[in-house]
Amino acid sequence: MKSSLHAQQGLTLIELMIAIVISAIIMASLSNLMKLGLDAQITVQTRSELAYRGQLAIERISDSIRATEPKILVATGVTDTTGDWLAPAGCTGSACLMFCRKATTNELIETTTADTACAGTNVLSNFVSYFSVSLPNNTGPVDHPSILITLELNDYSTSHTLSLSSAVRLGDGT
Repeated sequence: MKSSLHAQQGLTLIELMIAIVISAIIMASLSNLMKLGLDAQITVQTRSELAYRGQLAIERISDSIRATEPKILVATGVTDTTGDWLAPAGCTGSACLMFCRKATTNELIETTTADTACAGTNVLSNFVSYFSVSLPNNTGPVDHPSILITLELNDYSTSHTLSLSSAVRLGDGT
């Protein structure tokens, strides 16, 4: 015997449309959440890469400063180069070490003091927007000074900026 009421077999058109609309709202929300998560991951990855590059460059410069014989330094007030601070007296060729920032390409270069145009090819870091070595505040020319290294890196494509600095004593490794 058949029942007079038919058992419902599936969804009505209205129920199906409501389910689709609710699913679309949930998917749109999840999509925005995923985009925020990916943006955060890119930011962290970019800052980590900049920090890694900057730390390597500062460590290389610090090693050179520690290996330089102590001498009297006079503040030059010039940024973007170490000048002759790391070159021994009377040096020639590759012994006349210098670090400089190539402004046209924002690269930190290891070169020699003869390279006044900072045209060397030994690149320590990219994305360098500022580089300076200076005597710390309230210090004058002394026999065994600290040198303050300041490096700013900027990934121009994502506008992330990172500033690093380190104070290193001249001749600590000698």
